[in-house]
Amino acid sequence: MHTPRWLIAAAIWILIAAPARSACQPQAMAQLPVPLLAEVSGMVRGGSGNFWWFINDSGDGAHLYAVDDSSKLKGKVSVAGANNVDWEDLAAGRCPDGNGRCLFIGDIGNNALKRQDLAIYVVREPEPVSGKAEVLLALPLRYPDRPADAEALVYDEQNRQLVLFTKEFSGLSRVYTRSLAPAETVLKPIARLDLSEREIGDNLLSGASISPDGKILMLRSYFTAFRWQRGAAENWEQLLARAPEAIALEKEPQGEALATDGNEGHFFTTSEVKPVLMRYPCKL
Repeated sequence: MHTPRWLIAAAIWILIAAPARSACQPQAMAQLPVPLLAEVSGMVRGGSGNFWWFINDSGDGAHLYAVDDSSKLKGKVSVAGANNVDWEDLAAGRCPDGNGRCLFIGDIGNNALKRQDLAIYVVREPEPVSGKAEVLLALPLRYPDRPADAEALVYDEQNRQLVLFTKEFSGLSRVYTRSLAPAETVLKPIARLDLSEREIGDNLLSGASISPDGKILMLRSYFTAFRWQRGAAENWEQLLARAPEAIALEKEPQGEALATDGNEGHFFTTSEVKPVLMRYPCKL
């Protein structure tokens, strides 16, 4: 049967015009408990069990919240020795003393670029029902060049360092490391990440996560998740010089939290304004 040319052209137009279907289809898992989690800015998978640790932004005190996959609150933990001036991200990894797993709380928000008390708090991961945890290390930090606002933080366990990604309206994010030595307060610049060709909002980094084996790095903006697979001998500058895989996110007003789960390709997000835990089952 001969197919008219106009029909072939129409079919091609439909294929071109139709939006590409994401390889990671979002699934809404649960509504997070509010008002306890009314302004989530960071999340990480718990080390022992099917639950998450969450932190709120500057409107809350120095608290960690443990919530299971069905959104049931497992515990609220107050962190003694810490202040929540502007908590922006949460990471996890082996403790600096090698004893157990720690949470790294990034009090790194600096919207007005005037803060002098930026810090990362290191807390040995508590039991959700413990109610209280103490700061193991308080790591003050300052930028070597000019002040910056940052909302994305990961712990590079292989190199025993924290990595911060600044939030820049230009889309040119500066990348710094911070050692675990309390006295070494000045951040070390290691790379730049160029998202300047993306639209405003899609070039503002608001969260980060790294897989436990250090091979998958993920960053997020308000609209997109960016994913890199890291080679065994690849440093941060080499990694970030490569174009990431860009994964469209569900609409999340003021979406700032992102976390990986194990070493698989899937990841999770939630929002300050729409606190629903979203799962993105992806293949690497």
